[in-house]
Amino acid sequence: MDGYLEIGKIINTHGVRGELKLDPWCEPGEVFPSLSDVYIDGRAMRLLGWRPHQRFVLLTLDGVSDMDAATALKNHVVSARRDDIELPDGQYFYSDLFGFEVFDSRTGRVIGTLDDVREMPGGDLYVVGGPGGEILIPAVDEFEEEVDFDARRLVLRTIVGMLPDED
Repeated sequence: MDGYLEIGKIINTHGVRGELKLDPWCEPGEVFPSLSDVYIDGRAMRLLGWRPHQRFVLLTLDGVSDMDAATALKNHVVSARRDDIELPDGQYFYSDLFGFEVFDSRTGRVIGTLDDVREMPGGDLYVVGGPGGEILIPAVDEFEEEVDFDARRLVLRTIVGMLPDED
C-alpha cells in the first residue's frame, strides 16, 4: 500500500480483553504517540491505547474486545499512514530513502541506488544496487555522511575493498 509503512506484526493476544501483542518494526515511542488509527489488511482500526511490554507493544483497538477477536488478528501485519507519523527533526524512516542515488565520498562517484535496508543481528545494512551488483554497507554513523532529501542523494564513505570493482 503506497503511503503506508508497516510498523509491526501481531504475534499473539495478551489477556482476555482483546489486547494484542505486537512485535514492533519501529521505535514505538516515536511512532505510536501520533497515531489515532492503524491499518490491518487495508482496514482502518481506531487505536485506543498502546503500552510497551518488554520488547513488545501491547495494543488496544476499537472493536477488538475479547480473546476471540484478538486471536483472529494473530500473524497480521499492522501499518500506519506515513503522513500520520510525526518524527523528530532530523529523523526519517529507511523507506524514505529507497530509490536515492548513493554517492561514495571516498571514491568521488555514484555507486548505485539504495534498494533496501536489511536488518541483521549485528546491525542494519544498506543494500545498494549498482552496475557491479549488490553492495552491502553498514548503516552506521562511521559510513554515513549526509542525506540530501532535495537531491534524493545518500552520501556514504566506503572503505577499501567494500566495492565490487576493488576485489
